[in-house]
Amino acid sequence: KPESAFNSHFFPGSLNSVFNTFFEDAGVKSNVNFFPQADIIEKGDKFEIRLALPGIKKEDVKIALEGDMLNIEGERKSEINEEKEKFVRREFSYGKFSRSFNVSNLDKSSIEAAFEHGILTVSISKSKIEKNNIIEIK
Repeated sequence: KPESAFNSHFFPGSLNSVFNTFFEDAGVKSNVNFFPQADIIEKGDKFEIRLALPGIKKEDVKIALEGDMLNIEGERKSEINEEKEKFVRREFSYGKFSRSFNVSNLDKSSIEAAFEHGILTVSISKSKIEKNNIIEIK
């Protein structure tokens, strides 16, 4: 069960807070046409976000860090001439997409991205959280 917004905001040093705020998806912008699926995987000292983007070219994807938000947006372009094709049923989604992830408790300087076989993989290292801020009395 995710922590409450109160706990995440006021106790950001907790380990659960690091995970939960990373998993928090800020949603989509209003001008999107489809919503690509995402997997988030913990791999030792980093996380990976994998977005399923079949049929999308690398050049049509943009990744930007704006404050604590990692924004991934792009467009799946239809190469089908709808005037010549007579669709009985059409389920493929085309158009713009946008996904945003809160990375406030992660090392934003470590973000790397790769695109292969329709899968976008974004890696980001965990921040080192100091467990104790105890001051020794002399």
